[in-house]
Amino acid sequence: MRFVREDFSLLFLRIAVSGMMLMHGIGKLKDPTSFVNLVEMSLNLGSASLPLAYISILAETLFPFLIILGILVRISALISATNMLVATFLFHIAVKGDPFFAWEKAALYSVVFLFLSMVGGGRYSILNVKGE
Repeated sequence: MRFVREDFSLLFLRIAVSGMMLMHGIGKLKDPTSFVNLVEMSLNLGSASLPLAYISILAETLFPFLIILGILVRISALISATNMLVATFLFHIAVKGDPFFAWEKAALYSVVFLFLSMVGGGRYSILNVKGE
């Protein structure tokens, strides 16, 4: 019975957090040009801005969707966590100098995705890597 509760709890966490992240990313997916322009203006990385912006959009849409389905949860969560850590420390703190309340949500996402990358998706997953 204990494993059922733990696996159901992981399923709930995967769906809830990844669903919220997916909604966050869909806004960027609907109008990627605005987000690409924001990345270009903020980070001044030249030609690297475009691929980084699209990688970020993928990390906020495709990979949370995979996490919800339970497909390659550890890898998908690590990619999403890395994206949110970059958003927290590079964009919100280093570039914008935002106060805590402005980057708190990105930091929370990164913590949850790091947790999922460590423990995996649980028994209610479609595709697990060996050891998950």
